[in-house]
Amino acid sequence: MRIVTLVLVFLFLILIIFARDVNIVHINDFHGRLVPQVQKVYKEYSYTVAGAEYISSIIRNIRQNNENVFLFDAGDFSAGTIYSNLSQGMSVVDFYNYLGFDAVVIGNHEFDFGYEAFAKMVKGLSTNVLCANADPIFENTKPFVVLNKYGLNIAVVGLLTPETKMITMPNALGGREIVDPIESLKRYKSDILKHNPDLVVVLSHCGLKVDENVAKNVDYVDLIIGGHSHTELFEPVVVENNNKKIYIVQAGSYGKYVGHIKLNIQNRKINGFEYKVYPTINAIIVPDKDANLVIQKYVSEAHKYSSRIIGRSEVTMDKNNKDKNLNLGTFITNVLAYVSDSDIAFYNNGGIRDVLHKGEITYGQIFNILPFENSLVKFKMKGSDIIKLLNNLDNKKTKLHYNEDLENREGKWYLKGKEIREDEFYSVSTVDFLYYGGDGYTEFSSYPVIKNYGYSRELLVNYIRNNSPILGSKILVTSK
Repeated sequence: MRIVTLVLVFLFLILIIFARDVNIVHINDFHGRLVPQVQKVYKEYSYTVAGAEYISSIIRNIRQNNENVFLFDAGDFSAGTIYSNLSQGMSVVDFYNYLGFDAVVIGNHEFDFGYEAFAKMVKGLSTNVLCANADPIFENTKPFVVLNKYGLNIAVVGLLTPETKMITMPNALGGREIVDPIESLKRYKSDILKHNPDLVVVLSHCGLKVDENVAKNVDYVDLIIGGHSHTELFEPVVVENNNKKIYIVQAGSYGKYVGHIKLNIQNRKINGFEYKVYPTINAIIVPDKDANLVIQKYVSEAHKYSSRIIGRSEVTMDKNNKDKNLNLGTFITNVLAYVSDSDIAFYNNGGIRDVLHKGEITYGQIFNILPFENSLVKFKMKGSDIIKLLNNLDNKKTKLHYNEDLENREGKWYLKGKEIREDEFYSVSTVDFLYYGGDGYTEFSSYPVIKNYGYSRELLVNYIRNNSPILGSKILVTSK
């Protein structure tokens, strides 16, 4: 009996020895929020959040107070603010190198500055850059990595949304195809499992719905750290597959949160799982001043542009406002139709990234509203194709904003009060991203471009500068 007891005690001790605590810190969809800004946290409370020094402080604190800490990013880190865009993402690269990531996955917005800039960012990152479902694999990236750290083998796989080819600029992928995530994970299964990993982590820039589908169809994965859908998960989504729990987490977007997973691994299985999301509310965090030194040159350069006052608005305009005169999308398309002398102007909802607040307008504010380097192009389009496009908007990935001259009445489309005629041609302007098929809008490119007017952001800046104060979305011009 004593021998049996000793054996049981020995086996128990063995299990304890091979049970390890692991801490995983993660962010996603950072979009260049190197400098703090006011954003909504927990969906309804406005605070000053994000900023390199505050995000770094949270990560440093977790590392100091926990053991076996890994740091991951789930994509879309580079583009989105003047502080990142002016350097084509290299300011974020320097910040990420300072933080010391263990792995990052590519997001679709990493291609916003073109393939050469993307390749430069990837080469500059001093970490494992992952993407398993590119065909062929991007240069200086890996489909997966097995991290041998803290006596653990952690396999990490990267996935990029297959939508990337549709929602990024033509030729930005360098001729690559982005293939099915599930098939890619199955393809690399044997290569990953031959390393006998203690944990298999997927860094997925595919969105929560795809992540849930992956978990239902790939049973060798333990944890999915997600991005792309900007989902604020304050507790994990758990999917049961083959008598196993697969955990899915995601930490919102724009640097508002840092996710922290505490898990216990025993016999290559997750034995315990805790999850917290820390808001990056500046007022409650002691900043890491050294982080600012890393990005100081980029911020100083950006401030030369961003602090310039270009005008004033007497109203706040938001792209979701149901009042047409206070809708930012209507304002932008009204301006673009005006400056290009077009009958109709279209702008994609996803390309408008901030609110125009009442008060002084700075160049930096307009940059935050229209952060992407999109040019305005003009062409002639047949009425029948315009009607077909407008009637099909609900089936598109993202809606289009259009100028107030265009309206729908009882199922028919009118322009300046006159019904659009199928056999007539109308002048249309939109950004080159949409013209070349972005967001799945393939209807435009069959019509030749008449004129390119340059960056839509600069057109908006010039309009505001020459026609301030702005009273609403309507065009009330003093000059052209």
